[in-house]
Amino acid sequence: MQKTKNEKVNAVATAKKSAVKSKPSEGKQGSAAQAVHAEFELSGVESVPDAGEFEGLINHLVKPHAGDAPKTWKDLASDDISASTIRCVEVNLAAASVKYTKGIRSDRTITVLKDEEVARAWLINRLVNQLGYEPTRIKLENEYVAGRGKKGTSENSVRIDAFVEDEEGVPFYFVEVKAPDKYEGDRALIDRQLFAVASLHRNATGNQPKFLVYYTIEEIGGRLRDKAIVIDYEKYPTYDRWTEAGMPSVSDALSEKYARPKKIPYVRSGPRDLQSNFSPSEVKDLATSLHNVLWGGGSTGDTEVFTSLVNIILAKIQDEYDTEEHKAYSFQVFQHGDVVENPQAVYDRLNGVYRTALKKQLGKEGDLHEQHIVNREKFPLAKLVFAVGQIEKYSFVDGKNSLDGRDLLGDFFEQIQRDGFKQSKGQFFTPVNVVKFMLYALELDRLSIDMMNIEQKLPLIIDPSCGSATFLIEAMKTVTSEVKHRQKAKLSTARNVQGAFKMFMPDDGEHRWAREYLYGIEHNFDLATAAKVNMILHGDGSTNIFHKDGLAPFSAYERPAALGSPNVLKVRTRGEPNAKTEVNGQFHVIVSNPPFSVDLDDDTKKTLAKSFLFGGKKNSENLFLERYWQLLREGGRMAIVLPESIFDTTENKYIRLFLFKFFHVRAVVSLPQLAFVPYTQTKTSILFAQKKTEAEVARWTSLWSVQSLRFGRLSTRVQNYLKVHLDGHPASGLPSIKGKTEADARTDVCELVGAPATPTEAAMDIKTFLRSKKHFIDLALQVDTDVTEVFGRVNCNWVMREVLAQSELDAAKAGDASLNQNTEMFMAEAVNIGYKRSKRGEIVQPNDLFTLEGAPSNVDAKIVDENYTEVLEEVDMRIAAAKKRLTVAAADEDAKAKIEAQLKALVQKKSDLTAEKLSVAAGLALFYEGDGALKDEHKDRIDPKLRAIFDLPLMAHIRSSAILLDPKSPTTILDLMRSKALWK
Repeated sequence: MQKTKNEKVNAVATAKKSAVKSKPSEGKQGSAAQAVHAEFELSGVESVPDAGEFEGLINHLVKPHAGDAPKTWKDLASDDISASTIRCVEVNLAAASVKYTKGIRSDRTITVLKDEEVARAWLINRLVNQLGYEPTRIKLENEYVAGRGKKGTSENSVRIDAFVEDEEGVPFYFVEVKAPDKYEGDRALIDRQLFAVASLHRNATGNQPKFLVYYTIEEIGGRLRDKAIVIDYEKYPTYDRWTEAGMPSVSDALSEKYARPKKIPYVRSGPRDLQSNFSPSEVKDLATSLHNVLWGGGSTGDTEVFTSLVNIILAKIQDEYDTEEHKAYSFQVFQHGDVVENPQAVYDRLNGVYRTALKKQLGKEGDLHEQHIVNREKFPLAKLVFAVGQIEKYSFVDGKNSLDGRDLLGDFFEQIQRDGFKQSKGQFFTPVNVVKFMLYALELDRLSIDMMNIEQKLPLIIDPSCGSATFLIEAMKTVTSEVKHRQKAKLSTARNVQGAFKMFMPDDGEHRWAREYLYGIEHNFDLATAAKVNMILHGDGSTNIFHKDGLAPFSAYERPAALGSPNVLKVRTRGEPNAKTEVNGQFHVIVSNPPFSVDLDDDTKKTLAKSFLFGGKKNSENLFLERYWQLLREGGRMAIVLPESIFDTTENKYIRLFLFKFFHVRAVVSLPQLAFVPYTQTKTSILFAQKKTEAEVARWTSLWSVQSLRFGRLSTRVQNYLKVHLDGHPASGLPSIKGKTEADARTDVCELVGAPATPTEAAMDIKTFLRSKKHFIDLALQVDTDVTEVFGRVNCNWVMREVLAQSELDAAKAGDASLNQNTEMFMAEAVNIGYKRSKRGEIVQPNDLFTLEGAPSNVDAKIVDENYTEVLEEVDMRIAAAKKRLTVAAADEDAKAKIEAQLKALVQKKSDLTAEKLSVAAGLALFYEGDGALKDEHKDRIDPKLRAIFDLPLMAHIRSSAILLDPKSPTTILDLMRSKALWK
């Protein structure tokens, strides 16, 4: 059903703010200004919308897809009321009016229809027509004297929205009604608006309400239903006692005629199963509700709340996996007879579920009886019961990609993670902008497409210090987005490739391929649990997350096999050319932000000497670099966030040599000092490198050996020249320089110091020459003693210089560029990375790393035209209302002047929007084909006129937030890297 103009006006006007209820006294309006105000209220139209209101108006009116807009909850409520047999209430959305029958009592005349009133009207209609309550037993807006403030004012009197009396005049249901969008935000008012008012009713009448109801309605699948907290007021006569018990609700729906409300248990494949389809607003409300209560009050630390909630969600997921058909889920708060079970019973039962999850999801072994779902000393059981009650009805296994294809539960987890986990040294999360840049700079999209076409497989990806799985989540999103959606046309149409493509199906499980291809290791137990939960909620099925040290021997990575998923991490062989340590050699891609300079646990320290070439070194990030070499297969790629000290300090020279020996360093991108503020101010860079083949390492080793031997012989000769010519040592006892002339000595010295003799130096006698070169000789003779076991007793800088020079000569001689060890390295410095973060939040900044597409690949011009028409109609109605109000205000000069200003602004807004509509239509015709596809010549999206179209408020809802890939004219660091084809 298409909404009328007036309905749209009312929908927007009533969707604004719903102020905390003030119950004004009835009185006569005695001025023209008051008359204008009354007309304004009845029309449901407000004045000129400010920026925020205009954005809300647009969000309400515009639609991204063709076809009629779906009915709103208010449309559905109106339809239900109109179709009822017993006419107890009438609503008119177009006129924004409501009227109750005389049988329903009220202390106040109710005529204006706002959002809350729509919800109450639907409730009253349901009580009478569906639940069998007599209209004469229902009372609205019952007023109580609060005993404060001036008599007759809102401070002095309060009202309850509705109550239903039994035959003795005792309120059976005592109801506070909220508009759906205010339900979660106003939950904190339950004490004041329900418990306090119920106490006033008891004091005034001697009758104590039986059940307090915090109420709204919700729409599921095109139908409305109760959404309620029903409180047993006889058992919990005070708000404090109710909260201490975990805020239990005896039901989430109202009962038929005076029957005690009961909580129906959730049963798999039963009459009341878990809800798997839910909207973004529901998920947002859930996160808000959990945050307000669990993090509220400050009695429990933020991180403690976060880790407890993660454990609770893990148990919820495990319960869904394990519950058999037609059996009740364990993860819920049961009601036994008329009694809701006590918190201890919930805690004891869920501990068993949680321990099962530790075994099956995280591979924990041994006696787990000391493992508890929450630390009850830090996280009260009342909070456990509340959390269970909030999430028990939702399916966290089947509820991915609900309704609109978004990872709603993943978004939910990311929100509570941001709100709850306090990051510390070694545990801070890499910003998503940086993560996305790393993945696309690795060309994960191209690699995935190529592997699908050639091998019908996807890259194996691992983060050996995964934290809460940020890198893995974004890698999963990237692969699915690029292979399944954005670049699907690049897939071969061969039958075997199309068959492999089925790993992305069905649409509501498109990430399940990740169970075989994504791996994460995390030493911190709480973060490992969070990573597992995070991956499952984002829809991967069952990713291989290991609660282990990322530096442990590969034999430690055993775990119960995930469903249909082999464990490639346990593969280990003796590595060549280094037979000392074991390698895995299975992964195509590593993306990670290893912990910087953190202490390792004692068990790991015991194995380092056997597992690593540099096991005795202190910097944990350097050990991870060696681990990455062990994990990657030949040609494997890595992108790693590292402290800049690795790239320039003497103590890290050995790991730089290791990198050059075993990897092609493809790029280094420096990040700004503030990239990880406020968690750390460590200056970082991103290292991009590719593992060499065994043949490439052997060639490098051979070159190193030749140049090391050359250094050894050369340094011995030069030292002997010094002994003979400066110290007077006889040459006869030094066989290395036997038969060598002074000319040979000059040549050897120049070769050692890496610089030819100047004409002045050539004219010197040998003693003077050697003395002039003594400082440079001493520098060249300095041996790097801390790396002798791996690189020999040499000056590594000297040998490296000669290795690169010789490899370049060899490549030129053979005409084979692959022989050149001095391969191209891309270097860049990012000044801005899209945000500036502080303890107060993030501020949007320019982004040197990448550009977003902005302009989508396809646009429906018809929908754009309809959206502008909708908003212009809204403005027209506001103009008409302003003109009407201007007539009413003719006698009030102040009101008249104000309305005239508003009217002028509205007329200007209409003019601007009309011009904008024509401009947008012309722009779409210029940049898009007739079928709505972006023209080929504009697919790089660099034309500022094209980008400007989607910066307009009415176009922003279809703006593409995908990263712009491979434009014709590279402008960002990502553009430049991808244009250079760094990955061989």
